[in-house]
Amino acid sequence: MTLVEANKIIDRLIYGCNWHRFNEPGVQQEYQRVLMRYGYAQMDNAVDRLLESDSKNVPPMSALVKACKENKQSTTEAHNDEYCYICNDKGYLFMTEKTPKYDNMPAQYALHCICPMGISQAYEGMNCKPEDRRPYRVPSVTEYFDEQAIEDMKKENRKKVHMADEQIEAARDRLATIGVRMPYVDHGDAWEGEAPC
Repeated sequence: MTLVEANKIIDRLIYGCNWHRFNEPGVQQEYQRVLMRYGYAQMDNAVDRLLESDSKNVPPMSALVKACKENKQSTTEAHNDEYCYICNDKGYLFMTEKTPKYDNMPAQYALHCICPMGISQAYEGMNCKPEDRRPYRVPSVTEYFDEQAIEDMKKENRKKVHMADEQIEAARDRLATIGVRMPYVDHGDAWEGEAPC
């Protein structure tokens, strides 16, 4: 789970319960630290179950961890230890290419990233069992882009993420002066526009 996803879980707990301690020093950071050890979907399901049973108080971390471990769904979810600026932690990105076969109409193709999340999204249809073989595949981003293009993607996405973070923090600070807490949001799509090659 990423920090943004951990903050989404914390926001659910704040808005779903009548009483919480997240405004006390260090409480939110400790919840973030513990939440980031688990998969987002798995923890989200655990929060659903805990809020169904008691929505008065935010459950303690031990109850969240126990409910998360009991939840057998999504136990093999891949995650990145560090934020990936190539795919924005999605594991994939889309490339638009003109297809001469169909009068140069643009078509989008999925490429898997080289981060752990992206490697979990790789697919090679011809490597399946004989009865399940298909000609479809999700190639790596390195098959279509050279190192320089990938570095340019990282640099551009890093700028977008930092600019979005600065705007969000400025809005959060302005709202905090009047006593309103702003929830955390995602950053948006990874790479938009034509391929640089």
